[in-house]
Amino acid sequence: MSGNAGIAKRLEKFPAFDGFRGIGVVVVVFTHCPQVLDSSAYNAIWYVNQLSRVGYIALDIFFVISGFFITRLLLRERAKTGRISFKDFYMRRALRIFPVYYLTIFACYFIFRLGPAETLSLLTYTFSFYHPLHGAPNPLEHTWSLSVEEQFYFFWPMLILIVAPAWLNVVTGRVIPLLAVASGLLMALLFINHDSREAGDLVYMSLFTRMLSLSLGGWLAVREFENRPLRGWRCAALVGAAVVILVIDRRGRDLGIITSQPVYWTLALIAYSMVSVSFVATLVFDRGIIKRVMTAILSLSLFRGLGHLSYAMYVFHLPVLFYLGLNDAAIHGAKVPILQVALAFGITLGLSILSYYLLESPMAKLKQNFSGTRPAEPANAKPASITQDDRLAGFAREAFLPREHRARPLDDLPQRTTIWPGVRRTQAK
Repeated sequence: MSGNAGIAKRLEKFPAFDGFRGIGVVVVVFTHCPQVLDSSAYNAIWYVNQLSRVGYIALDIFFVISGFFITRLLLRERAKTGRISFKDFYMRRALRIFPVYYLTIFACYFIFRLGPAETLSLLTYTFSFYHPLHGAPNPLEHTWSLSVEEQFYFFWPMLILIVAPAWLNVVTGRVIPLLAVASGLLMALLFINHDSREAGDLVYMSLFTRMLSLSLGGWLAVREFENRPLRGWRCAALVGAAVVILVIDRRGRDLGIITSQPVYWTLALIAYSMVSVSFVATLVFDRGIIKRVMTAILSLSLFRGLGHLSYAMYVFHLPVLFYLGLNDAAIHGAKVPILQVALAFGITLGLSILSYYLLESPMAKLKQNFSGTRPAEPANAKPASITQDDRLAGFAREAFLPREHRARPLDDLPQRTTIWPGVRRTQAK
């Protein structure tokens, strides 16, 4: 198996991540919904969800997943072509993100009469800086996370290209995460006399602190390419340590020991990232029953179907809740009829299905024109025929392979694969 083929094989899609996206977006939508008048079971689940911060952790897992998949695509392109096409990368991102996002901004501008400053911040993906300082309820306030993602996309390809391969593991797994934590503590110091809520929101919604999870997702991709799995007791230890940090953080705030919102959120983001890294690493690297069970559940067609709709559901859900008055009810602790919540879910789902078939699927076809992994070929190169390939493969088998290996498929033979120039590893089986 050639080096390029080995790299391509490692980028087979994980169906379980689609399933997680489906479950995760439902959790996030549910987190923004109010309690209801006529279902104690719904309210009990709602309370547990709020208390355990499942929605916050789900959002953080999205960041780690994003860092992981973006980085592995960039590493694959660099390995196959020796470069990264910024044009292809940004065109793929634009075709995936822009249509749904800007259509929603356009609709909300007229429906909710958005102001010029907030509209400009939404259009320029700087809302993650604008919204913490302007905390009034906004039908698109959840898009701060999309702003963070877009800011991440802006510089990450360049970083992957210019950092020496031997240093990528250290940079993505240590340097950037430590700088992210330091940025949260620095903001706590700089805004010590500032409004506590605003300072906490700045830490929670900042690219600088969220690079903790985005970069660790990239670190997992680097470990995948270097064949250095993260699994077993280390993943369990991450979750255990995260629970301890969350308990200390929450109790410290309740007891008045942690009085700074930026410090509180910095510690919370550290814990969220530890859980997120453990979750993603388990799905990528684990070989035991935990992965098999998680994969079996998350790969169910219902969850994967919701996963395909997850981006549109995330973008659409809060404007729908605003329009139906459910966001105000959630903010003020009011209860609403459960049918009203069901209606909000139904409208969000319906709009997302329309978006998927009328907007996202056509854009996905256009993305194929910007695959970013086409190796350079001479202009006069002609594709070899299948017959010729077979002859060459047979000749190579007879000429170069030991007798005991000649009957085995080439894919089963131990190989050394060049991942980057000057960096080699033995391919694991």
